[in-house]
Amino acid sequence: MLPFCLLAKTISDAWFQLIYNIFDKTYSQNIQKGSFENEQYRLQYPGIAVYIEHPNCDIVPVIPPGLGIPSPTTMEYIEDYFVHYLMNPELSDNETYTYASRIQHSMPEGGTQLERVIKMLRETPLTNQAVIEVGTPDDLDVCYGKDGKLDPPCLRLIDFKAIPSGDDLALTVSVYFRSWDLWAGFPTNLGGIELLKQLVASEAGLKNGPMYAYSAGAHIYGYQEEIARLRTLKSKKNEI
Repeated sequence: MLPFCLLAKTISDAWFQLIYNIFDKTYSQNIQKGSFENEQYRLQYPGIAVYIEHPNCDIVPVIPPGLGIPSPTTMEYIEDYFVHYLMNPELSDNETYTYASRIQHSMPEGGTQLERVIKMLRETPLTNQAVIEVGTPDDLDVCYGKDGKLDPPCLRLIDFKAIPSGDDLALTVSVYFRSWDLWAGFPTNLGGIELLKQLVASEAGLKNGPMYAYSAGAHIYGYQEEIARLRTLKSKKNEI
């Protein structure tokens, strides 16, 4: 199967393109390990590569009122996700990690990963080293979810690059997810990461630029198939 590559104007546009094509470009996978193991199936792309030109605009997917289904996220939820899950490194009693605990991880020579990336981009914007590692080799043994099962981070890395934009430099971000819930996770994750990119760009003195996103495990779950079909007006082949 070929990977699915798309060019999108906004996060909402990218989300709709992925949901619209998911019934024709994916395969069905019974879940043997991970969320809903032995309970659900996934409709999963073999791989996706997404370019989003204006990730700061139209972040929340639009659901036509007549369909009677809720939006997969809200701007308020995205802002809360940014503040508490991407920026606040404190763990609750039942958490072994959050993305923020990795983003804000203290470095041996001082500062956090995020602080070091900002400093690097401010002083030497033409670098390929401004990368925040979210995943670690130990994750397969130490990262447990609320259900008590191993649940290593889905987001593995956040890669910042300054690229030419007219007479200036614009900050881009590239992210890789090992597994990715496209219905609700995609717009919330990218919305929060866009807010993070805007923060880094401001602190580093760069223009805000586009976004790139990749995954070899982007999917919707079986229980989401009905609402995804409602949103895209796509019925099953055996339905009239």
